[in-house]
Amino acid sequence: MAKEWMRGCAALILGLVSAAWVLSPPPAEATLYFGDLRLSGDLSAQNLVRMRTVGGFQPVQQRNTARIRLDYELLNGGKVLGKFEAPDFIESSSLYLLYRGVYDSVYDWAPGGRLYDFTGHAIPSVTLTGQPTPDSISRIPSGTRDALKWDNTLREAYVDVNFRHIPLSLRIGRQQIVWGETDNFRLLDRVNALDLTWHLQQETEIGHGWDQLRIPYWMLKWLWTLPNVGPMTNGFLEGYWNPGDWYPNKRRFLPYSPWSLPVSDPIQSAGLKGVYKSTLFRQGDYSRNPADNSQVGVRLGGMVGGVQFTIAYFYARYNQDDGANTAFVKAITDPALATDVFANRQLLPAEYTVPYTHTIGFSANRYDDWSEAVLKTEQVYVFGMPFSSGDIRSPVLPAQLFGTVRKDMWQGMVGFDRPTWIRWLNSRATWLILGQFFWHYLVNNEHPTGSHIGLVGNLTPTTVPSTFPLVNRITGQPCTGPDFTNCAAVDRVRDWELLFTVAATTFYRSGTVVPQITFGCDPVNSFNMLIAWSVDYYLTPDLIVNLAQRYYVNTTEEPVYETWGVGGLNRGRSESQLRLTWQF
Repeated sequence: MAKEWMRGCAALILGLVSAAWVLSPPPAEATLYFGDLRLSGDLSAQNLVRMRTVGGFQPVQQRNTARIRLDYELLNGGKVLGKFEAPDFIESSSLYLLYRGVYDSVYDWAPGGRLYDFTGHAIPSVTLTGQPTPDSISRIPSGTRDALKWDNTLREAYVDVNFRHIPLSLRIGRQQIVWGETDNFRLLDRVNALDLTWHLQQETEIGHGWDQLRIPYWMLKWLWTLPNVGPMTNGFLEGYWNPGDWYPNKRRFLPYSPWSLPVSDPIQSAGLKGVYKSTLFRQGDYSRNPADNSQVGVRLGGMVGGVQFTIAYFYARYNQDDGANTAFVKAITDPALATDVFANRQLLPAEYTVPYTHTIGFSANRYDDWSEAVLKTEQVYVFGMPFSSGDIRSPVLPAQLFGTVRKDMWQGMVGFDRPTWIRWLNSRATWLILGQFFWHYLVNNEHPTGSHIGLVGNLTPTTVPSTFPLVNRITGQPCTGPDFTNCAAVDRVRDWELLFTVAATTFYRSGTVVPQITFGCDPVNSFNMLIAWSVDYYLTPDLIVNLAQRYYVNTTEEPVYETWGVGGLNRGRSESQLRLTWQF
């Protein structure tokens, strides 16, 4: 206990020292120039306090981040590195490096207090076999906490090359590729998977924060500028190749990342070692090489009649971070193999699955004179997404594991961006209002025993769950009792999922005070909602204080199995945020 108290004091002192240093006046010229080299970056300290109950406060994050950026003109005046003659066919070239180092002192402080899942229940403190398991940050083993508190990565490292005689440019190296029009949720922006251990998508209100969440890959990107043809101007053809460096989205269970997945690890809770022939959330049954793990994409863009458009195609492994209720594990259906894996190897008789999918999509935006708004849309059609199927069950754990089937999904968004005068709120500047309406449509869904998540098995009147509709798993007819033989408690994946978001921002005091307001509502899943506000205060152009709160609202006491990760999956995760940032 004394050791934990000393660690908490050390973390608090370090936080106060860091805050005092960050609050010190920055130099008048932040970016450092050394000839053709520019050095810049930022330091930030973010504290998150969860407000699960009224008046209840629980620290869940004390993230200290340093980002250092280097820009270097490799070719200047026809010389490479200022010494060597450049090839005549290269017009310009530059180097970009971005390092990010993270230390989260909450793992040293190790505050107590049990963590709760999205159903409102405390996560278990013992496994199904009776062994103790962590139920709070303080009970995570110290060695594991030491590994979790640090993150040192070279986020981006690429070279840009522009050719002299052809309209071609290349970007080669570790990078992020950003396509699309959406804010808060992603459709075309699917080249880089997301690190959902960072803070889910909570820091992306009004388009901020995705660059912190995307997982950079080593890739080759090319851009060919097209000549004006007919009515099309500003045309381009762009593509990329990821030669085997793809990783799926990164997730962790409670309590290891209190702001990632809202459930405890079911595999650990069962006393098992892992999944068969794969690593959950890191790699499936494939090799990380160009032959078995390449991703490619191409898009055409331009302007026609005042409409800025893009048309895109992807062939890539499915990231599983677009908000769809897809399956990430598939049951082993061979009885002998499933029994051997479960009984002898102590593994879950299932594999982590991230199959290849084909995706086509487009985006468009134009300024509308009548509404004085930029109208925009973005849509994708994904072929072959994996969904759990109640018709394919594990022979070892039939009530808990499903096989998978491949289905198509149409995902879309329509929205607007409009500067609007609200003079009683701000007489000097407009409010930028952003509205978006999202949908997911499962094209070839099956009812009622096809794609679903939930529990399948023989039920009795005393074991009927209240949160799932019941169907007979043989006939497909609704179960009303009193005989519940062969009934299945399922949460079917719906044909339609809907979400709308509204966000607004403006500025006061010559741009030194920037408030933001965000509202999101899922009308399909019990009208669960997100209400968030944020204020950036620029003490100087380089020193920023951010205050924010996020409230997750549910209209029912029952668990809400929603798809978007708004109020249902984040039940009990309302939070307050204080972040200090110094840009240099």
